Amino acid sequence: MKDKWKPLRENLFRSVEPKVELVAITQPVGRYKELCTSDSLPGYVARQSHESKGTIEDDLRLDNDLVGWDHTTPYQATEFVFDVTNTSKSLQAQWTRHKIGVGWIYRSTRYVSASGNSFVYCTYDYLDDEEKVKALLVIDEQIAKGAIEAFDKKREIGASKEDSRKVMPVAFATNCYYFTNARALRHLFKLRLDKHAEWEIRRMTKMIWDVCTEWTPSLFEDFRELRESEF
Repeated sequence: MKDKWKPLRENLFRSVEPKVELVAITQPVGRYKELCTSDSLPGYVARQSHESKGTIEDDLRLDNDLVGWDHTTPYQATEFVFDVTNTSKSLQAQWTRHKIGVGWIYRSTRYVSASGNSFVYCTYDYLDDEEKVKALLVIDEQIAKGAIEAFDKKREIGASKEDSRKVMPVAFATNCYYFTNARALRHLFKLRLDKHAEWEIRRMTKMIWDVCTEWTPSLFEDFRELRESEF
């Protein structure tokens, strides 16, 4: 994603950009520290079925074989927790369709006042006319400002936080902790790194892939071509 119009978003009303950080990952403990790593763990546990033995390097190769055989159940052994910030409510609706082997704890505007909301503005990367992009961002910014004003007004009149928040556009930003396993991540990468995925969830998924490959490259390296393809 080139994101050529990013400078135009920088000074917009409460504009934020997404961020992904790894909080935790499955790590071998005790005597298993010498036998496997987070990266080789799927291959290591897969050997139970045949009572076979191998080195960590053998297990890393077995990771790849498991994908080729479409036998990825052992990938559930390696789990991740991510801190994902500044994605839109619209993205949340798409992301939570992924049901198997995943979970989220989201910021809740039933309890946290939506008056403090930030916003995820569209990239409009498919447009080449800067003046058109500026005009569209003016509209988006007006909607964001208007939503905060409307929320505050409803609260002044006496509406609850959960009723007042309904004036918010789907572009308002939210944060979550996302917990999942390597098998579920492979499913996410297959669908959401694809060029047909919507731009915002594809942008976030690329960020998750980047973090994962720092820690467990053998589990996800086969998605590199998808990750590096342009929007």
